[in-house]
Amino acid sequence: MTNFTAKIHRFFYPVLFGGTLLFITSSCSGLQQATTESPLLVKNDIRINGRPTLSDDDYDIMRQRPNKGLGNVRMFLSLYGLGSKIGDNATGNWLKRIGEPPAFFDSVAFEATAAQLQQHYFNLGYYLVEDTAFAEQNGKKVVAHYQINTGPQYNISAYNLRSTSRFIDSALAHYPKELELGDALNAQRIEDEQLALTNFLKDHGYFTAQLGWVYFEIDTTGGPNASEITGVVNPFIFGGLDERQRISKITVRPTYSFQEANTVNDSTRTVHGIDVLQNDRLFRSGFLDEQIYLERGAFYDQNLLRTTYKNLSSLGVFQTVEVNVQPKDNALHATLNLVPLPKRSVSANLEGLGNSGSLGVGGSFNWDNRNLFKGGETLRLSLGGALTEQRNSSSTSWLIDARELNAGVSLHLPKLLLPKTLTPPQAKFWRPKTKLGTQVAYQYRAQEFNRFNFSTNLEYSWTRQGAKHVFNPAQLSFVSINFANDTALAPFLFVGFQNIIFATTAYQYTKSWSNDKTRYFLNASAKSGGHLARLSGLNEWNGNPIAQFAKTGLDFRVYRSLVRKRQLASRTFLGVTQSWNSPSGFVPFEQSFFMGGANDLRGWTAYHFGPGATSEDLLQSSGFFSAAPIKLVQSFEYRFTIQRAIKGAVFLDAGNMWLFNKTYTGTFTSAQEAAIEAGTFGWDSFYKQLGINTGYGLRYDLEFFIIRADLGLKIHHPGAVDRSNWVITAPQLRDFNLALGIGYPF
Repeated sequence: MTNFTAKIHRFFYPVLFGGTLLFITSSCSGLQQATTESPLLVKNDIRINGRPTLSDDDYDIMRQRPNKGLGNVRMFLSLYGLGSKIGDNATGNWLKRIGEPPAFFDSVAFEATAAQLQQHYFNLGYYLVEDTAFAEQNGKKVVAHYQINTGPQYNISAYNLRSTSRFIDSALAHYPKELELGDALNAQRIEDEQLALTNFLKDHGYFTAQLGWVYFEIDTTGGPNASEITGVVNPFIFGGLDERQRISKITVRPTYSFQEANTVNDSTRTVHGIDVLQNDRLFRSGFLDEQIYLERGAFYDQNLLRTTYKNLSSLGVFQTVEVNVQPKDNALHATLNLVPLPKRSVSANLEGLGNSGSLGVGGSFNWDNRNLFKGGETLRLSLGGALTEQRNSSSTSWLIDARELNAGVSLHLPKLLLPKTLTPPQAKFWRPKTKLGTQVAYQYRAQEFNRFNFSTNLEYSWTRQGAKHVFNPAQLSFVSINFANDTALAPFLFVGFQNIIFATTAYQYTKSWSNDKTRYFLNASAKSGGHLARLSGLNEWNGNPIAQFAKTGLDFRVYRSLVRKRQLASRTFLGVTQSWNSPSGFVPFEQSFFMGGANDLRGWTAYHFGPGATSEDLLQSSGFFSAAPIKLVQSFEYRFTIQRAIKGAVFLDAGNMWLFNKTYTGTFTSAQEAAIEAGTFGWDSFYKQLGINTGYGLRYDLEFFIIRADLGLKIHHPGAVDRSNWVITAPQLRDFNLALGIGYPF
């Protein structure tokens, strides 16, 4: 194999040319346009109590910010200067558009920033804050210094609520206070409490409640640790009502139009007293009764109003949802104007693909027939396809030669299709949905295989307490596979990749939540299949085995916001699949895991790493396609902004996948037997077999999606041949991998 030095020599001249170009552009530092009278701002030095600030809020206050760069090299300022030299043409204007104009020091903005920074800390409860600001000039450069001495922070020692209305005063006894004893006297927290109090009143019948009703009296005479705060609700300031109001009438117009006259040809009343007025009976009154959470005679509830709006908007049958509540005759009248979408429509979409280990493009055509049974149902016929890059690991080249075609029919219902005795009354508030679908798909990978998949599915989904639940009680699929060349396939893949039938039950739980500057994401899934067939003695159908298996997966992510719009992200994934009644002992490929690609181990190409210590010679052989039933991955990313839409990241990935430590049957070559042994999980060896890579990524944010390029470098390769497993000690060109993707990896 060509040695590392020879390969570097081949890239020497392109690298030299690129470096020279970067040096030339970097020489345009912007100082040529600066003078001692108009110096360039090169740094904002913010110190809080003598230490550099760790708050993004402090940097956001800066009215002037220096040009971005690394040390004295300000690349985007250089690009702007180069564009100015080229002149007013397409190239020059483009360079100026992606670059940055010089950030000349502005003394007026400097003084305003210092005053605003002091006010910011005053609002945080530092009532004795002092600031010192000065500009340090060195020739054509200026460093702006902001020094804040906060003094002690004033905290809440007592918090009381009262109202000038006896009706509201009794209601406040049930208010869950968001401010707690010991909290800082933070102006933003107090404003949030004012809004929360107002919303509490609106959710409990006080229709005319507004922010002006609520104000706070603060007593700081006791010092920083003995500050008392009293929240006062006075509805009489703006002539409001201090009594709760009820909704006496609810009217819904499901065929409303803003352009045409709204004649009424059909009028009905639901079991909950909602008047339905429509041109023709396009929607069943019972359907509308289930989707509207307001009740006639109930107290006004702003939260139910908001939830009703979100629910109606999510049904996919209404183009516009308008909810109005007006006082009338000492009560409230609610009117819902719903503009329906066209009965039938055709849509097409094109999307980038980057979440399955390969990069490509996919598209689909959909024909929708809405409100099929007058209950918000949607019948969809779809036709789609995809082209993705197929990495040839032996030559590290790309081929757009992986194709997929699919067609399907599905029926979507805005409820849980279950007997009423099995449906809890509160389920209507969970945004329930049922989907019944059938799909056929054909997948072709050049020089590897082609696969046909037929599946039918029943799916229930609902959202409760911020978590989404998806339950598939019955999913049936048949997979047919034909190999182009099976001699190069790993044995555990070849035996697991076969004609097979799946009769599956699955459940998935997804939730995300935040705590201060940290955001969390959790996805847990479990599926099982073939057990009922096994108990009934049915192991195969028409000569095709029925898979008996169980599969679980756990995906946990943490996103921690850092100073200056930076972020530390981490992801932990653990997945396990176990199969029974398999003649060979291998898990079917469709229920296995893979490694590498754009989203986990980015130092390796997709499907070309593992299991265990599989030889890198086998990993790089033509046609290799790897999968296994146990997977563990841990990834870290340090993300930052380079320039507006251009983001950067430094990442570290570690993980592998393994076979179960059990006996596998079949006719294997010595190389295949060695591969099985190398890929087997062991408690005393798995941590030594972790593949580790680092790398640098660039992401271009187009607002509607993100294009990503991650250059990974292998650090530890458990299957290294004729060299140290710590391949970073003597890296070769094959230890680098460029992974392209759409969106963030996690």
